[in-house]
Amino acid sequence: MSGISQVRHYILRDLKKDGAYIEDISKMTEDQRQNLIAFTCLLHHPKDNGIYCGITAFDGEILWRFDPKLKSFTCLNYGRVHEPFEVKIHRSLTLAANGTIFGASACLYSVNDRLRAPGGAIFRLAPGASAPEKLAIPVKHDYIQAIALDEKRQLVYGLTYPVFKFFVYHLDTGEVEDYDFVGSITHISAIDDAGCFWGTWDVVKHNLFKYDPATRQITWFHHGTPEAAKEANIMYPGAGPIDVMINGGDGYLYIGTTGGSLCRLDPRTAAVEYLGHPAPTRRLPGLVAWDDDLLLGAGGDEKGGFVFTYSRKTGAVRRLGSIIDSATSLYLYRVHDLCRLGKTNTVYVAETDVPTRSGYLWECEIDI
Repeated sequence: MSGISQVRHYILRDLKKDGAYIEDISKMTEDQRQNLIAFTCLLHHPKDNGIYCGITAFDGEILWRFDPKLKSFTCLNYGRVHEPFEVKIHRSLTLAANGTIFGASACLYSVNDRLRAPGGAIFRLAPGASAPEKLAIPVKHDYIQAIALDEKRQLVYGLTYPVFKFFVYHLDTGEVEDYDFVGSITHISAIDDAGCFWGTWDVVKHNLFKYDPATRQITWFHHGTPEAAKEANIMYPGAGPIDVMINGGDGYLYIGTTGGSLCRLDPRTAAVEYLGHPAPTRRLPGLVAWDDDLLLGAGGDEKGGFVFTYSRKTGAVRRLGSIIDSATSLYLYRVHDLCRLGKTNTVYVAETDVPTRSGYLWECEIDI
């Protein structure tokens, strides 16, 4: 029978005192600065079988590797290249065929610090390297919430915060195409089979847009996901409704929304089809293609972390269970990302925004 057979959580750092939530990061205690972390993005590396973790960390060590066999973390020394405003890697880790990891840095600064902040950096971590290498700051002052890699065309697409901008960075030449303010942002975007990047625009309607690298032109559509206006502003003020977007490998892009809905986007027509609402709560930021039929998703907000499958052949949604530690009964607070350990039945879930402690890395054994 389908379900979650085992759940474990792993602690990288943990706040030693109660009260993890802070309103002003400039007034953080030393305990908070060192130990208040969250897991924000995950990437499985097939060459070394590690889980690469982008985290929020106020000391600048925002990149780590988790060994699934040893159950241990290794620091990847982002602190050697960081500047003070780089405090997290949000949804910005992606993998090239040669094993190089590309990523980007994000911020949590207040607006009064904006002009002092250099801007988010695109970086790479080569196989065997002891620390990342910065490649560029594509947009001054703004930091990078999400990237997508088009290795064939040597392009990195990026979306920025706190001003929602869209840019294209050319890895081979260093050129930046800066399309500036688009008025909306996805949690993570995707590239379709034709090589086009999809995002959202407009501060109210959060419509879809498509960037075509062949023409360097943007198509601005005048529709979005079915409940776009209603589901906007859930992640943070101004953010759009798209919590996750993946290329399903079947010609379609699949979308999880901040309201907990699952949708399918046909890149040939830009039509968006509502598929269902697998989430008992808001947020659906984790989605991977499990096989030719199933999608595996993770969502949930405020103690509601859960895992589900969606059948592309039948349209059936099956909830596999809640993410609660099998030994301690500790619950996952808020899902932020999901990745699968190769072709195994083990998945990892990133946890963020816990109001009373640090976020943890969660391991789930799935029976499908």
